[in-house]
Amino acid sequence: MTNVPLEHLQLQPRIPGQITIGLAGGSGAGKSTIAAVMAATLAPLRVEVRGLDRFFKPAADLPRYYSAYHARDCADYNRPDSLLVDEMVAVCATPAAVDVVILDGHLALCYPEMRQLMDIRCFVDADVEEMLIRRTQRNLAKGYGGSHDTILHYNRECVLVGYQRYILPARQYADVIIPNATSATVARDALLEDLCTRIKTAISGA
Repeated sequence: MTNVPLEHLQLQPRIPGQITIGLAGGSGAGKSTIAAVMAATLAPLRVEVRGLDRFFKPAADLPRYYSAYHARDCADYNRPDSLLVDEMVAVCATPAAVDVVILDGHLALCYPEMRQLMDIRCFVDADVEEMLIRRTQRNLAKGYGGSHDTILHYNRECVLVGYQRYILPARQYADVIIPNATSATVARDALLEDLCTRIKTAISGA
């Protein structure tokens, strides 16, 4: 998909009193980093970042995938039915006492009900192998997801499958594609600066 030119973005709040931004992309694409950069660049506007991971179903209720590595069914966090969708939509549709709300989640663009809440739909784009390396390094640093081998097999058996089947196809719904490969930092920063300036202008003129 080609980006909608930023000057053509319709920044007319769907939720009264705030601009709502959807931020989707694969695990390890750098969504949380992008959200933090946007929040800092939007200052002094008040910004709330809502991580959609909080809406994962309890582990016992998650869909399953078969892991050849473990030789059993395991919890799948990479499908649209992994989240409590009704609860997520209800919470995200509630106005916040801030200027900008960023909805940060790998599956954020997969749900029509969520897309209808968003004034700007963004997809963070990075090379698949780079995403998986980042994800492995992050999980090891934070001490979750198991051993190095366990994380690698989960990446291949579940994360990559979910990305290709659900997350990447939802890229078509994005208004803005944010490049976040290591080689694209200059283009990324310029795009984010422009986007945040347009948001500030829209809010100041509201």
